[in-house]
Amino acid sequence: MGSRIHVYPNGSLAIEAVTDKDAGDYLCVARNRIGDDLILMKVSITMKPAKIDHKQQFKKLVPYGKDFRVDCKASGSPPPEISWGLPDGTVVNNAMLADDSGHRARRLVLFNNGTLYLDKAGVAEGGDYTCYAQNTLGRDEMKIHVTVVVAAPQIKHNSKTHVRVAAGDTALLDCEAAGEPRAQIFWLLPSSEMISSSTDRHSLHANGSLSIGQAGLQDAGQYLCVARNPGGDDTKLYRLEVAAKPPTINGVHRNKTIMKVTAVRHSKKHIDCRAEGTPPPQIMWIMPDNIFLTAPYYGSRIVVHKNGTLEIRNIRPSDTAEFICVARNEGGETVLVVQLEVTEMLRRPMFRNPFNEKIIAKPGKAITLNCSVDGNPPPDISWMLPNGTWFSSSIRTSQFVTGSGGTLTISSPERRHAGRYRCAARNQVGYIEKMMVLEVAQKPSIITRPAGLVKGVSGEPLSLHCLAEGSPKPSVAWALPGGQVLERPRASGRFVLLENGTLLIRPASAQDSGQYLCRASNAAGDSSLAIPVLVTAYAPRIVGRPPPAMHTLPGAAVQLHCVALGIPKPEITWDLPDGSRLSTAQQSPRGSGGELLHPTGTLLLQNPRGYSSGLYRCTARNALGTDIAVTHLHVL
Repeated sequence: MGSRIHVYPNGSLAIEAVTDKDAGDYLCVARNRIGDDLILMKVSITMKPAKIDHKQQFKKLVPYGKDFRVDCKASGSPPPEISWGLPDGTVVNNAMLADDSGHRARRLVLFNNGTLYLDKAGVAEGGDYTCYAQNTLGRDEMKIHVTVVVAAPQIKHNSKTHVRVAAGDTALLDCEAAGEPRAQIFWLLPSSEMISSSTDRHSLHANGSLSIGQAGLQDAGQYLCVARNPGGDDTKLYRLEVAAKPPTINGVHRNKTIMKVTAVRHSKKHIDCRAEGTPPPQIMWIMPDNIFLTAPYYGSRIVVHKNGTLEIRNIRPSDTAEFICVARNEGGETVLVVQLEVTEMLRRPMFRNPFNEKIIAKPGKAITLNCSVDGNPPPDISWMLPNGTWFSSSIRTSQFVTGSGGTLTISSPERRHAGRYRCAARNQVGYIEKMMVLEVAQKPSIITRPAGLVKGVSGEPLSLHCLAEGSPKPSVAWALPGGQVLERPRASGRFVLLENGTLLIRPASAQDSGQYLCRASNAAGDSSLAIPVLVTAYAPRIVGRPPPAMHTLPGAAVQLHCVALGIPKPEITWDLPDGSRLSTAQQSPRGSGGELLHPTGTLLLQNPRGYSSGLYRCTARNALGTDIAVTHLHVL
């Protein structure tokens, strides 16, 4: 009889999944050898269109990362099929989810009763979900708006935002943030570099904290922690201070200490260089032949112990020289110069001033470079010029003269004589050399010259430029009309002197008119520039006045014009009949009766009434004076 229709042994007829086509007359016939009997049955099919039960429009809040379910129970005959429309526009039912092997199918479940279940909701799952119930007689739908609630990051703000560590220690900056979803942490360093993972110098921990190993002075500054998720940002600012204590050598803190010691030939000599500081300083000895030995160092004859002590075994005549101990840390540098003399022995050359020098000469004025040196026997001194030419002692040319004491005199220096001069001293014991950098000064030249009178507007900033070049770099000073002199850069007050020599007047006023004198000077001379300045200003004048009297009807908007000219720009005020006052200096000036003052000075009465009648006074005012306009308004 087919898969839907069954006849049971007791004579019953069963029809599954009836439709409207199953309605009609059914005849049951019972027959045997004796006879037959029959009965007619009339079957009518009751059909009911699909309908969603308890349908309503509602909104559902779902926390981020949590599961959620929405119910859609429907009735009808035949039983309706349930499907759901998702926020991205797709429609799903049980058959589609069964065939879909993607990620969404593993998170979405559509139960037989119409309930839709979603695992771990994200921001993308927010939106409108529409349930559709459909059978052969009709279709019904229900819309549900789902909002995925995201918790913006919140950094645990402990009170410690200023961190101070000793140089060389590890600095730890906490930045633990709460939020849903979990916030991404990144840091903005004082160098403006942004990091979101660990680097060679910085370690970013799982809880967002940042640690800086072996912190130095270059690590000091502001650190900004940023926690971000789809719900927003949160920040925390740290100021890191790295404390360093400059080194001391043998308990003494000086940039340079000179000590003379003696030693006997073939003996052993210990020279202490006990350095202390924060962080612990690094100790280095500079040998007479410019070899650098860092503690600890162990040689066959020379030993630098861990505590900085220099040990010289089997003292030789060539050890008569300078030994320089340098202690250096983040806080600075301290130098100990030890002049060792080996008794009854020859002495290698030794400069009285062992450090390189920088010398500035004036053009055309003789300058002497001094290379005084001691030694036994007296060393021979030679000079190498910037162009590579070597001069020995007792050489005289039109420009250069060498003296017996190791001097080199330049009779008339010019710019072409500038450069590096190398002095070398040699005797049978040793050889040393040093460098001197000669810079020939150049008189300043002002390269910005305005054409005539410089005009400014009262109330506006005014810049007067005075860019100068020269060697060494010239300093710029300004003499103001009132006699005041600005000699060094300053960033406060009405008169600001910038590093490049520009004078900024903010704001300018008529009293600033006059002659300004710029003077650029250095070791070679000076140069000046006079700049006449005129700052224009005039008192207010009302050019757009209201008539003496005006008439209007109640409720009819009316404008009272009061346009004024002046420098500085005048402030416009209106005095109203009720005693109140509106001014263009206010933020969004509005009266109690609905009056509105435009920035140009026009007063707008949007809804005048009888009580609006009266005298209206407009006043234009700046630093130089005032102007007044009056009108009488009659509201009929």
